[in-house]
Amino acid sequence: MSFRPDYAERLFQAHLRGGFACALVLDIAGIAQGLLLAAAFEHGFAPIWMAKETAWWIEPDHRGRSALAMLDAYEAWARGRGCIFAGMAGMGDDPDVAALYRRRGYLGAETHYLKAL
Repeated sequence: MSFRPDYAERLFQAHLRGGFACALVLDIAGIAQGLLLAAAFEHGFAPIWMAKETAWWIEPDHRGRSALAMLDAYEAWARGRGCIFAGMAGMGDDPDVAALYRRRGYLGAETHYLKAL
């Protein structure tokens, strides 16, 4: 599937305007070098609130401390919304991402499988 700028813009705007959504932008000298979109929701099985990342990307030259700062901001936003869990996508089998999440206290929760219909 190819990148759809119109869809990306709609998704970004929805996270900017949503009361239970956030859009964090990594701004380096006035240029967006990263983006973390997330939403907070009440879990379907219990009366608890959770946050879930929708999209996260940082340009390779700006990863490292910037990633930690973005995660700090996301987790603070989630706490501020009353969330008791924050979720991040596992990014497949990328060991660097898995190590980062584990160092920050994230645990694997589920594995999802998709089937094209």
